[in-house]
This record gives sequence, C-alpha cells and structure tokens, in this order.
Amino acid sequence: MLTPGGLPEGRVACIVYGMKARIITVSALVLLSCTDHKAPPDARGAGTPAASSPQAPVSAPGIPQPHHGIEIIDAHVHIVPEMTALAQALEVLEKSGVTRFVAFSGGEVGSLRYAATVAMKRVLGERFHYLVNIDWDDFGAPGFVEETVFKLRQAADEGARGLKIFKALGLKVRSKDGKLVAVDDPVLDPIFEECGKLGLVVAIHVADPAAFFKPVTPDNERYDELSIASSWSFHGSDYPSFDELMAQQERRVARHPKTTFILVHMGNNAEDLGYVASLLDKYPNVLVNTAARVPEFGRHPAGEVRAFFIKYQDRIMFGSDFVSTPHGMQLGSVSKTEPTIPDGIIFFNRHWEYFETDHRQMDHPTPIQGNWKVDAIHLPPEVLRKLYHDVAWNLFFAFQSHSRPGGSRWDGQTSN
Repeated sequence: MLTPGGLPEGRVACIVYGMKARIITVSALVLLSCTDHKAPPDARGAGTPAASSPQAPVSAPGIPQPHHGIEIIDAHVHIVPEMTALAQALEVLEKSGVTRFVAFSGGEVGSLRYAATVAMKRVLGERFHYLVNIDWDDFGAPGFVEETVFKLRQAADEGARGLKIFKALGLKVRSKDGKLVAVDDPVLDPIFEECGKLGLVVAIHVADPAAFFKPVTPDNERYDELSIASSWSFHGSDYPSFDELMAQQERRVARHPKTTFILVHMGNNAEDLGYVASLLDKYPNVLVNTAARVPEFGRHPAGEVRAFFIKYQDRIMFGSDFVSTPHGMQLGSVSKTEPTIPDGIIFFNRHWEYFETDHRQMDHPTPIQGNWKVDAIHLPPEVLRKLYHDVAWNLFFAFQSHSRPGGSRWDGQTSN
C-alpha cells in the first residue's frame, strides 16, 4: 500500500549509496536492453497501431482499431527514478498503448531525485520529459525566491520542460509566522514570471474535489478514499475554503499572462465544467489535463462533456496521474489492495473506453473515487488526436530549447 498524502521517495537506485548519477544511466541501459524496448516512432501521430503489438492493450468492446492509430502521450505521470519503478511503469504504459510520457515529479534541482530523473531522461531520450519541483522547507528564509529562480534557470538549461507545483502551496506551506501561504502570494511572483521568460510550463495543483473539504463521515461520498488517505482531508483547521482556493488560482493565472499554466485535474475543479470553461475563455495562457478526474467530469451528461472537449480541443491533454514507485503503483488514487500490472492496464483501458466509445453506465478508471458509473463520450478522431497527442506534443516534445523569445511556448496551435 502506498503511503497516502504524497509520493513516497522510494529508493533511488545507486544514488542512495552516494554513487554518481551515471551509474543509474548504465544500469537503466542494461535494464531497457533486457526488456526488448522499442524506440518510439519519429513521426508525430504516426505511431504503430496498438493492435499490431503482441502486448497491445485489450480493446474496449466496439473499438475495432484502438485509438484510431494515434500515438498516445500521457502528459501527467509520477515515476520514482529507480529501476524497479521504471521497469514497472514501462510495462504498464507499453501494454496500455502509451508511447511517450511526462513525469511531474522530477524533484528539486540539486536533490538526489532530480539527478536520477536527469539520468532517466538520458536513457529514455525523446520518449520522456519531466517537470521539476520546489522544496518549500526554506520558504521565508532570506534569498528563497532568488535561489528558486536560479534553480529554474539551471533546470531549463538541463532540459526540464516545466515546473510542477503540488497542492502543498495553499494547503500545507506556511510562512515563518505559521500562516498558510496563499497560491497567489505576491512574494512568489518572480518565480512564475521567470517560468514565462524561460518557456517553462507551470503545472499547478490547487485544491481537490469538494468532498475533501467536508467532514470525513460515512455519508461523505469519498469516505472510502479519505479513510485510507486521511491527510487528503482539508476540512476544518485553518484550511481555506474550496472557493477561496479557486479564487487564489485565478488571481495567480491572471497575474502572469506570458506564463503557460496547466491547471491539472481538469482545472482543479472537474465537478464544475462551467467554471473551467470560464477560465479557458478568459485566459489564453491556460490549458487543462484530465489526470485522475474522469470520475468527476464523467458525472456530467455525456453530451455536455463531449461538447466541452470538442469546443476546447486545443486546450485539453490526456493525463492519467499514474504513479510507479519501488513499492507499487497508484492508479489515479489510493486503493484498498495493492494494484497489479493487469490492474494498471485495466485502468488505462477504461480511459480509452470512456473517450472512444458511446458505452453507457461503464465503470470509471478508479472505483475508489466514487461509487457511480459514467457515460462514455465517443470523441471524433480529430479531437482524440489532439487530446492524446498533439497538445502535449507541441507543449513538451516539439521544442528543443527553453529560450524561446516572448515567454510561453504555448501559441494556441496544435498540429493537424
């Protein structure tokens, strides 16, 4: 069982013993050569159809050609940069039809995790990109912001594609006087501005489903989940309300028009697609992903969700929030039993079924996230291509440099 409330650090192969990151690279090369790893296709969107592989994902009923031959990028995963975790992740992703992926937990520049992530990037090449993180322990100390900016510049030089800010900001990080630091605290402005100058995407997690802000009692619809992950409850204490967090999020985005934001988990408010649409309409620098939120937005009528995905097809990318550690996996959320490789494949296949079919009252990918069914939305192939590939490709894979003039690398365009 994974430790709830955050990603376990796990064992970083070789580095935990003080050995250099290059040893991880050598070890990973040996591992990948032993797993019959195939290089990803070079052409954008021209991936080999999953059905041609002996380890192809099991097609959801009614999909004669899985994914319409579209190469799939998972633009939101977490992989501990360690051999066991990497091998496990590659097996699930390959068998599920995912050919490229973006890790949102690359670590803080200067940390062991970051060094291991950079080494993993050298091994996987253009199959993989990563975002770095901030260590908030020294927030409020002299020079904290300046040092963070310096580290972002180093990360950009070394190939990072962005900065991922976890929900600790707004809900856990405290100033020296003990008060929670708001998402839009102006002290942090230089960090977000620098990301825009460097062309680093800012992926930010703000808040969680509304049930996480309610008492953890048996009548809470997420009781099973919160009973396991008790630290995910933000009811009581001095936590801000959900609405206040959404206001902080919007003020942060509005303040940095030259910085590209990915508001993860469907704008951090998957239960209110009208709110998400209003953000997308007002702020051209905003994109969203689907990570771990099919259960939430899947509760809306299928026609409404389908119309939303079609209207904002240039602003939405697929992400699963799949987690792989040396100790096991997390499939969108915590679970009562340890997930297996077949469980991981089912997790991804339910995403494909939701997006690609018109099935009614199907199981959503993560049952513990709510005891209800969802209706699939049967997206057109051209919209699937943008969801599965084009938006993430242009944002993370199509650029070789972070020094693009004019700030953000997002130009609102996707490949055809």
